[in-house]
Amino acid sequence: MSTLTEASGLAYSRKNPGYIWTHQDSGNDNLIFLLDANTAETVAAYRIPGIFNRDWEDMEIGPGPQDGVDYIYLGEIGDNRQAFSTYKIYRFEEPLFEEAHRGEVVALEWDFDTIEYRYPDKSHDAEALMVDPVTKDIYIATKRDFRSMVFVAPYPQPVDELMTLTHVGNLGFTRALAGTVSVDGNEVLIKDDARIFYWQRNEGESFAKMLARTPKLAPYNPVEPQGEAVCFDLDGGYFTLSEFSNGIVPVLYHYPR
Repeated sequence: MSTLTEASGLAYSRKNPGYIWTHQDSGNDNLIFLLDANTAETVAAYRIPGIFNRDWEDMEIGPGPQDGVDYIYLGEIGDNRQAFSTYKIYRFEEPLFEEAHRGEVVALEWDFDTIEYRYPDKSHDAEALMVDPVTKDIYIATKRDFRSMVFVAPYPQPVDELMTLTHVGNLGFTRALAGTVSVDGNEVLIKDDARIFYWQRNEGESFAKMLARTPKLAPYNPVEPQGEAVCFDLDGGYFTLSEFSNGIVPVLYHYPR
């Protein structure tokens, strides 16, 4: 099983309580990894056949086309040189961990959707992907703009043609590195290098309108050498994870509610 050194996204499992999904970024294998949330042990890896990890940067779990199904959204949204014209989000049903999978690399045997998109203005480097469980809309926050730009791919996203995202606002900071939405869609976290920003949704408020408000700061100890991953758990707490950097071994941190 591949060594996990460049974790670049987190998603708390719905099907496998007590476990967390992660992946690595550009040029690594086309694998997603399942971690024990208590020990941070990698218990299994799952291969997504037929795709290449150009630059996977974030992941989320949320609803999708089939009611009652938990989908993983895997964002091939990175573009360090801002040179690509299109980007992709892969959507597939969350795998169910079985004891026979422990320590193995398991090939996923079901189909996945490819949501291919472009931006309305230019190429962007992005690392934060969020899915609104209320509307099933997908939101992307860019990294390198002076104020991180927020774009939306409204549901239903086409899987057989290129779509153009819509710009819906800017954040009050730059370098959005990861994003996550609570299970009920009422809370959002977005992190940069040294902070985690928190929004709470008002009743009837749209996702974009929520992000337009000034956020609060959530507890975060910025000791991670290169923290680019955050996800809510099922109880309103959250986890963070860093890439391996400067000889520092990453630690899975939990901030309980």
